[in-house]
Amino acid sequence: MNDLYGYAKGDEVLLYLAQCLSECVDPTRDFVGHIGGDDFLLVLSSEQWRKQLSRLFETFQNQCRRFYREEDLNAGCFVSHDRHGTRQEFALLSISIGIVQVTPQYAADLDASQLAALASEAKHHAKAIPGYSFHLIDAQKISA
Repeated sequence: MNDLYGYAKGDEVLLYLAQCLSECVDPTRDFVGHIGGDDFLLVLSSEQWRKQLSRLFETFQNQCRRFYREEDLNAGCFVSHDRHGTRQEFALLSISIGIVQVTPQYAADLDASQLAALASEAKHHAKAIPGYSFHLIDAQKISA
């Protein structure tokens, strides 16, 4: 998106995503962090986390249309040059979320590097799914 619409528009999208993330969580129980670029961290302690993510997907999908030109919305994609200078079609914005489910009784069995590796793996699988997606890794099943 940055190459076609500019870095200011890309930054505007990231700020909007951060706002959506903050609005979908319970600030008394959950945590939102920015890792860098378009990578964020959510720690959701509610049993309703699927509902929270569904609301996030719906809100972002409905509102991010404003960041595009009408012809790109009508085409369902935008055309730009990739990092190698090759003209390519790019999908409209979506969110891919890698989820590591950790229950309190198993949290002590994971150190930060193991948790980060699981999160990276979950994100990789989620990004392989076109459109809005998430991939869940149950840490309890890994450590069992």
